[in-house]
Amino acid sequence: MNRLYESVAESIPQPEILFFNYGFWQPGLDDSWIAPSDTRYRHHLNLVRQVLAGVDLRGKAVLEIGCGRGGNCYYLSRYCEAGRVVGVDVCAPNLALARQNPRLNRVGLLAGDGQQLPFADASFDVVLNLESSHCYRQFPRFVAEIARVLKKAGLFCFADLWNVDVLGLDWPARERALQNSSLQIVAEENISEQVFQAMGLSGSISEQLNAVAAAENRPLITRINRGVRALRAGLAAGEYSYRLWRLKKSQVSP
Repeated sequence: MNRLYESVAESIPQPEILFFNYGFWQPGLDDSWIAPSDTRYRHHLNLVRQVLAGVDLRGKAVLEIGCGRGGNCYYLSRYCEAGRVVGVDVCAPNLALARQNPRLNRVGLLAGDGQQLPFADASFDVVLNLESSHCYRQFPRFVAEIARVLKKAGLFCFADLWNVDVLGLDWPARERALQNSSLQIVAEENISEQVFQAMGLSGSISEQLNAVAAAENRPLITRINRGVRALRAGLAAGEYSYRLWRLKKSQVSP
């Protein structure tokens, strides 16, 4: 999986490909808060906003694990008034692209593994993880690391595709790891329909990739888009789901 991410970063370096999340759309959704220069990313921005709904980030220290090219960190730094935004990723080419992007000049970007985070205990008020939790084979350790770096009463907000059989993961065990962790689940939501809709609309990740396709990267883009279609078909059939959680750390020491 890491090699795939490296290939994508190396073969598709265009800075306009800022987000790789699948997006969020529903009827009547108000996106008037999005700056005109960012309307091409509206579905992606709306997904991050949905995952963080109701979370006050003003002046807070926020970490994103699996930051990729930095799209979600861009949302955090531009739209949320966060006091400090840090992104970590294991993919060096992704980090190189993010560090070259002037839109991320207020974001700290570090190499790091979600299963062994390079931060002291109680470093962040909020931790975000979006569409990369399936990469962590040691999922209970990943959740434990989140709990370690969160401050008291801190929040862990994450979302991902779920029950995707081709990934070969024990999905019930992952759900039990969330339920049995030291963090309390305060919100859980199935947003499969909203993500399914966004994947088929103008501005989708597939449409953006097609816009930068050239002879040298077309086979890779074709492969990615084939995967997106398969995931969307799985959502439509109810075989897969797209779920989000918010979990809170206790205000008192264990």
